[in-house]
Amino acid sequence: MKKIGIIANQDRDPGFKYTKTLVESIIQNLGEVLLPKEIAPELNLNIQGYEQDEIINQSEIVVCLGGDGTFLKVARMLYNKEVPILGINLGSLGFLTEVDRNDIPTAAEAIVGGKFGVEERMMLETKIVRTDGSVERDIALNDIVVSRGALSRILHLKTYINHVFIDSFPGDGLIISSPTGSTAYSLSAGGPIVEPDTDLIIVTPICPHILYSRSFVTPGERLVRVVIDEAYGHTAMVTVDGQKGYEVKGGDSIEIKKAASNVKIIRINKRNFFNILRTKIYDRGECLRKNEI
Repeated sequence: MKKIGIIANQDRDPGFKYTKTLVESIIQNLGEVLLPKEIAPELNLNIQGYEQDEIINQSEIVVCLGGDGTFLKVARMLYNKEVPILGINLGSLGFLTEVDRNDIPTAAEAIVGGKFGVEERMMLETKIVRTDGSVERDIALNDIVVSRGALSRILHLKTYINHVFIDSFPGDGLIISSPTGSTAYSLSAGGPIVEPDTDLIIVTPICPHILYSRSFVTPGERLVRVVIDEAYGHTAMVTVDGQKGYEVKGGDSIEIKKAASNVKIIRINKRNFFNILRTKIYDRGECLRKNEI
């Protein structure tokens, strides 16, 4: 009997309607469900609830219900656990969440029966080294963003690859993304689209105040180091997957490299990346146009 952990986003699933459908479908297919203790009573199914750490450590598969933000949160939680993740899309875009809300029963049958593939994606590890000697570490699936703080002042970022100076980028900041993150913030900032199963790091300037500044791509085994100009007198921010932020200042450095472990994503159906890309971007554009009419 497969132990399947469930992480739900109440904002995306008011009343846990789709979460309940998922739980019932897993049980019908003879799977075991591990639910967070704060959600279990809400479903009225007489199922035991668990602490989040217990779910992470005991699950063979984790299913998350929400949008891409929920998926990123779960991927960060499961880093180094070798547990595959299935995303059910209750959001608007859903690049990472494969299963539509209407296909939950079919997906539950597939994961309990082991009828799925697993796709591995590289993650990024970041180390923030401050001038006072303190160090912060974190993990990202999509991107690490170094950006200006509350004041609209140009941020100068000295950038190195394997400790070799590349350039100093003046502007609003830099996005250092994985191939998975190439279709997220990096795409909006003019970065390249990269197939998600490649082994690369993409560096994209945000609103660069320089004519020749462009994104660049480097192999996954390289170390990218970003140093905030010592003369910068204001605080800046390092944001990891849009989930967590760290304040930094002049002289602080941010090191980004490929993480030691990959995230494992469950794929029930064969998906063509470029078909998905066209569909998602086109549908979003059409939706926005309809809302403006």
